[in-house]
Amino acid sequence: RSGGDTETLLHAFARWGPAVLPRLNGQFAFAALDRDRNRLFLARDRFGIKPLYLARGGPGLWWASEPAALLAAGVRSAPRSGSWQSLFDLSCYWDDGTLVEGIHRLLPGSLAEVDLDTGELTVSSWASPSDFLDETRQASLQGRSRRGLVDQLETTLRDAVHDALLGDVPMGVLCSGGVDSSLITALAREEQPGLVAFAARYRGAPGLDEGPAATLVAGALGTELDLLEVTREGWRAGFVASTLHFGMPLANASSVVIAQLAQRARRRGVKVLLTGEGADELFGGYSRASSAHLREFLSPGQRAALTLHDVALSPPQRTAVAVARRLRRRGPGTAPGRTWRWDVRHPPGPGGDGVDGPAADESYAHHPGPRGRYETLLLQDFQVTLGHLLNRMDTNMMQESVEARVPFLDPRLVGLALNLPLEARTLPWNKGILRDVARRHLPLRIAHRPKVYGMIFDAGSWIEEAARPGFLLDGVFGATFGLRADDLRSLAAGARGSDRVRLWSAEVWCRAVFAGQSPSAIEAELWA
Repeated sequence: RSGGDTETLLHAFARWGPAVLPRLNGQFAFAALDRDRNRLFLARDRFGIKPLYLARGGPGLWWASEPAALLAAGVRSAPRSGSWQSLFDLSCYWDDGTLVEGIHRLLPGSLAEVDLDTGELTVSSWASPSDFLDETRQASLQGRSRRGLVDQLETTLRDAVHDALLGDVPMGVLCSGGVDSSLITALAREEQPGLVAFAARYRGAPGLDEGPAATLVAGALGTELDLLEVTREGWRAGFVASTLHFGMPLANASSVVIAQLAQRARRRGVKVLLTGEGADELFGGYSRASSAHLREFLSPGQRAALTLHDVALSPPQRTAVAVARRLRRRGPGTAPGRTWRWDVRHPPGPGGDGVDGPAADESYAHHPGPRGRYETLLLQDFQVTLGHLLNRMDTNMMQESVEARVPFLDPRLVGLALNLPLEARTLPWNKGILRDVARRHLPLRIAHRPKVYGMIFDAGSWIEEAARPGFLLDGVFGATFGLRADDLRSLAAGARGSDRVRLWSAEVWCRAVFAGQSPSAIEAELWA
């Protein structure tokens, strides 16, 4: 009866109720009122692409896609005691608790059910990455040739990209020049030859400059590239707005760049951008040959090959910096072989047991030893780190009313990737057979390009060189969360990298939420 896809969901929920959730393929956060049973259902997609927040307000329950909407509706803006520390262990970005007392995040793959007669709220998990694991399928894939696995992965990824491009609005793609987004660009261009790619570059740090790689990809594919030049002044101009739209302090500098890329897309009439998010978590993209669990799994020859792959294909500036850092770490009194990996934490599950769905360390119990331990680490990365990355992309793109779509998180592709033999996922180089697929479509330099965090530059220094020092030290953040002046000064002096961005962003956010300052007033007081 309508032209929107929400009507499909309405009819499906009327027919199957909450049992419809596993049938859905897509990104969503929705509320459904069941008048017959006098129940309200609130659900979030498997991987947490779309956000959903809940709060109690008097006798009622409030929900929204942004905390700011809950505060505007009258939810009390009080800080959650001690929560400021979660900015630095990053738990505030994936736990169910937020920095505001009483506002909670519905976790990925969760369903909240409200009994409207009693007001009782029950939260359960309807999906977990562990659900995709299938020992029978793993055994079947183990018996296939590598070429057969590459063919199957390519077909599945093509189907995912095809479905992500369904719609009646202009679409584009984010292409950083990394293997993940470049492969999505190549497959999307085959479906829509006129598609425009968007990328950002920062020339101030050659090792982080993704402009040359994105330009190489666009030239090889014959795709138009819209390239954003990131500057200190331009980034600062978007800092406050991106913080306030994100609804909490920014985790790093990338949110501002994402919003600015979305703005360029919107000005060109593009309403949807495909991204490469999710591939790192599925194919071990964050791993290094020095990672303890990976080193334990690999043979000495495999470790050497993986290290050589990263060094040989890194830009010279990046290789020199990496070598210098390693030498410094091996100075007197330091132990060699320091490991590199995410600080993995389990988000608290709906039942409060610290695990969302089946425990990750039990999921690969049928693979004892180093294999199972490394598979468990990859699954933990997928469960814990991905949600925030997806929310950052979705929220700051929606700041400009542009939708982000994530083909790598199509359930068909996730189900294949998580059941692949570990050797196929991660060897002989990280991202394993995903790079084999990429070689069929992209220049070799791109198909084997190492991971570059191009949008996570040291923007903290950009803030501090132009900000009024008293904005932070005499501001709202410290007073709101009960930090002593000396402790705040020590915290500010010791902050490095993204911690500095997070700290200044926290002050901006606190002024808006707890002091009621307008964006223009914050801008006026921030910059010298």
